[in-house]
Amino acid sequence: MKTRPTYVGYIAMSLDSFIADAEGSVAWLDPFNEVASSNGTDNGYGDFIEQIDALIVGRSTYEQVMGWGWPYDNRPCYVLTRKPGFSGEHVSSAGDIDELRNAIEADGHKRVWVMGGGETQRAALDASMFDSLRVFVMPVVLGGGLPCFAPGPQANLSLIESAQRPGGILQIDYEFKD
Repeated sequence: MKTRPTYVGYIAMSLDSFIADAEGSVAWLDPFNEVASSNGTDNGYGDFIEQIDALIVGRSTYEQVMGWGWPYDNRPCYVLTRKPGFSGEHVSSAGDIDELRNAIEADGHKRVWVMGGGETQRAALDASMFDSLRVFVMPVVLGGGLPCFAPGPQANLSLIESAQRPGGILQIDYEFKD
């Protein structure tokens, strides 16, 4: 019998809850990445990604990441999109959240990163896919941009732990209540 994959969130957001600026850029994160790098740490990213065997992303996030060059080794990507027939390099499946969940489970993945953006986070949340969420609250107020979660119904979480990271970053770990 197949076991259900674990779906995890791991995302940085501004203090005012944006994951990208108004133009969709995440360049505002660069100074924080530089601080982590200069301290010889990656804020736990290496340990996190080592456990991940697939990713769920929205089409815009996929296209943005491909513009940088695929940084996720041979991990397959499942793209949330309304665009029929969408395909691309590293894409195992594309479609709505139910199509993605079925493909992920059929492919036997064990630990899946629900990477983003906000509509993807919301779709996974509404489909009760999340098991845990690690949020990095960055000490910056962007004043506008793309929200961490698109609008939708309330979801309740339980705090697991929190930690201060270099550069004034607050890491908060949650699990989702039933």
